Amino acid sequence: MTPPLRSGKRALRINVGHILRQDNGYSREVIIDIPQPFHIEDVLFTNLDGTIRLSRTPPGVLVQGTMIAGINTQCVRCLTSFEYPFEITINELFVPHNSENAHTVNSMFHISEGSEIDLAPIVREEGILALPIQTLCSPDCSGLCSQCGQNLNEGTCDCEQESIDPRLEVLRSLLEDK
Repeated sequence: MTPPLRSGKRALRINVGHILRQDNGYSREVIIDIPQPFHIEDVLFTNLDGTIRLSRTPPGVLVQGTMIAGINTQCVRCLTSFEYPFEITINELFVPHNSENAHTVNSMFHISEGSEIDLAPIVREEGILALPIQTLCSPDCSGLCSQCGQNLNEGTCDCEQESIDPRLEVLRSLLEDK
C-alpha cells in the first residue's frame, strides 16, 4: 500500500485518531511533500519533502522519519537571500493531551483533543538549529564593498581598496623592505 501523500500548509498537522484506536505496534508511513514556500511563525521554508512513520506505543504515537527542506536566510557577507538546505531527523513521542500518560511520560509533544499532531514546531526548531552561525551563499562570497555597498559577487567597483585605519598606519612600516 502506498503511503498517503500530504501536501499544502496543513501537511504538518496529521490526524492520528485512527492510530490511537489500533493495537500497540501498529505503524503507518506518511509522505510529506510541500514544494511551495511556507512560513512557520517567522521562518520561511521551501521544498519540504520526506517520509515519516507513525507507530502506536503504550503512551501514544511515536513519530520517526527524515525530511529534507530549505530555509530562507541571508548571506552575512553580501546580504543576498538564498535557500539553505538541511535535513531533519525526527524521533519524538506524542502523547494524548488528556491521558494520565501526559503527566508521567517525559514528552514535550502532545496530541491535541482533535487527535492531531503538529510537526511544525519540530521542523522550525530543527531548521533554526541547522543554520550555521554565519550563513554564506557560497564559501567564496566576496561580500559588499565597505565604501559604496556594491555586491562584489556581481561586479567590481571603482572605490580605492587601500584604505587603512589611521591608528594602524604605523604598522605599515613593518611591511616595507628596509
